[in-house]
Amino acid sequence: MQHTAPGPAAPAPAVPQQAIDEIAALYEKTITDHQIAGVTWAIVGGHGHDEAVLAHGAAGHRELEDGEPTPGSTPMGRGSISRIASLTKSFTAATILALRDEGRLRLDDPVEQHLPEAADAFDSPADARPVTLRDLLSMNSGLVTDNPWGDRQESMTREAFAQLLQGGLGRSNTPGTRYEYSNTGFAMLGRVIDEITGRDYTVEIHERFLDPLGMVDTAFETSGLDLARLATGHRLNERSDATRFEAVPFDLPGVYGAMAGLYSTVDDIATWVRFLAAADAPDAAGRSQDLLSTGSRREMQQIHRHHVLPPLPAGTDGTSPGFDRIRGYGYGLAVDVLPDLGELVSHSGGYPGYGAFMQWHRDSGVGVVALANSKYAPLGVLSVQALQILAKHEPRLLADRIPTPAPRTLQAAGAALDWLRGAGDALADTWFADNMDLDISRAERRRRLEQALEQAGLELGALGSLTPEGAVPLSQTHLRWTVPGAQQEEESSEPTQAPRRPGAPGDQAKHESADSARDGGDGAKDLRIDLQMDPRREALVQGLDTVAVPRA
Repeated sequence: MQHTAPGPAAPAPAVPQQAIDEIAALYEKTITDHQIAGVTWAIVGGHGHDEAVLAHGAAGHRELEDGEPTPGSTPMGRGSISRIASLTKSFTAATILALRDEGRLRLDDPVEQHLPEAADAFDSPADARPVTLRDLLSMNSGLVTDNPWGDRQESMTREAFAQLLQGGLGRSNTPGTRYEYSNTGFAMLGRVIDEITGRDYTVEIHERFLDPLGMVDTAFETSGLDLARLATGHRLNERSDATRFEAVPFDLPGVYGAMAGLYSTVDDIATWVRFLAAADAPDAAGRSQDLLSTGSRREMQQIHRHHVLPPLPAGTDGTSPGFDRIRGYGYGLAVDVLPDLGELVSHSGGYPGYGAFMQWHRDSGVGVVALANSKYAPLGVLSVQALQILAKHEPRLLADRIPTPAPRTLQAAGAALDWLRGAGDALADTWFADNMDLDISRAERRRRLEQALEQAGLELGALGSLTPEGAVPLSQTHLRWTVPGAQQEEESSEPTQAPRRPGAPGDQAKHESADSARDGGDGAKDLRIDLQMDPRREALVQGLDTVAVPRA
C-alpha cells in the first residue's frame, strides 16, 4: 500500500517581489546584451498553488529590422505567440503513451510494425535487436544527431519521408546502448500516430490534449492564431549589436513538425507543465486520469536513457572534481538532478529563429517557461538561475517533498524507541526481523548506543523525548532522528533534521553511517538514529543504527 504526503495545510507561498525583480533583470539583460531579440517568461505555480502563473514578464520586441522594431511591431508580452520548437516532442510522446494505454501499440514494438517504410531504415549491426518505439521516445535508437539539419525538414511530406527512410539512415551508436538526440526519431513517432489513428498527428494532438486543456493559442500552423501577437523569428548574423537579428520566414507543417512544429504562449505552456507535473503531486491518484493517466505522465518523466555529460574541468592537481549534475532523457522530456535544486524535469527548444524552454521542480511542481524569438537564446541557463533565485528568497517554494511514513513503520518505530530506552527484549522479539540478531547481537547494539551517546556527550535520558511522529521520514519505511549533542544543548534541545541531499536515502544513510563510524570522535557530535523496515507488507525492522555524527 502506497502512502504519500497530504496536500499542504496552509496556502502555498507566493513569489516575493524581490525574486520577481531579480528574475526579470536576468531576462532583460539578454536584451540589452543583444543575446535575444525578444523574450516572454512565466513562473509556473506548483502542486499547492491554484494559480497557473505566479509571475510573468517580457522584454524586447516581436520583430526587428536593422536593429530597430519594425513599423507596427509591439513589445513582447505575456500573450506573445512564439514557436516552442522541441517542446513539441513532449506532446508527441504523450500521444504515443495514450495510444499505448488504449492497447493500440506497445512501446517495445519494432518501429516497422507500425511504419512499414522504416523496415530497412536502420543501419544496425547484425547482432543488434530491432529499434523500438521506446528507443525513439528515449533517444536510444542509435540514429545520428540531426541538429541543425532536422530543423530545416519541418515541411517534408509523407511521401518524401518514406523515400528518406527507404534510402536508409546512418547511425552513430548501436541501438539501445547510448543517448543520442534524434529529431528524425520523433518524426517517425508522428508518422506512427498517423498510421495507427488514421489521421494526421497534428489533428490527434489537438483533439487529445490542446483542445481539452484549453490551449487556444497553441497550434501547428499560424492560420488560426492571432497574427498581431505572433513573434517573428530571428537568426543571428556575425555582428554583436542589435543589427545582428535578421527575420526568418515561417515553415509550413509537415512530417517533421512532430518533433518541433508547435506555436504557443507562456500561459498555454504553463497549462501543459502543470498537467505533466501533476503526476508527482501529493494528490495525483485522486486527480483526473481522462487525458493521460498520472502513471503514464510519471513514466514520461523518469530517466530511461542516461545522458553522459563531460566532467568538470580539472583543478590544479590535474583531477576533475566530478560532475555538476546527473542528466538523462525520459519520453519527450529531460531530467536533471542538481546538488542544490534536486530533480528538474524540462525540455529545451531551438529552431530557426526561436528558442524555448520549460522546466519544473519535481517535488514542488514550481516551474519556469520562457519563449524567445531568436535562435541560441540561453533560456536553459536562465531558467535554472530563476529557480535558484526563487529558492534563495522563498525556500518553501521549492521544498523537498517529505514522504509520509507507512502506519506499520510508525508502529515499529515506537517499539524500537522503547527498546533503545531499555525496555525488555519482548519488543525486539516481536519487531526485529531475522537478520537483526544475525547482523549485530542485541548486546552489541546496546554497546553501540552507549558509545554513540558518550561521543555526543549525552545520557540515555536524551531519548526520552523522541517519538515516531517526530522522526524525519527519508522514505515510507526509513526514519531518522537527530539528537543535538551536549555542546548544542544551549542552542536547542529538540531533535533536528539533518541536511538532506538528492539521491537514494537508504544508500546515503549507509555511507554516512560508515563515514561516522570511522570518525575519530573529535569535535562536536550529535546522536543519529536510523530505522529501516524490511520489504514485506507486514514489515519488521531490518536496521536500527545508532551513531555519533559530526555536528552539522
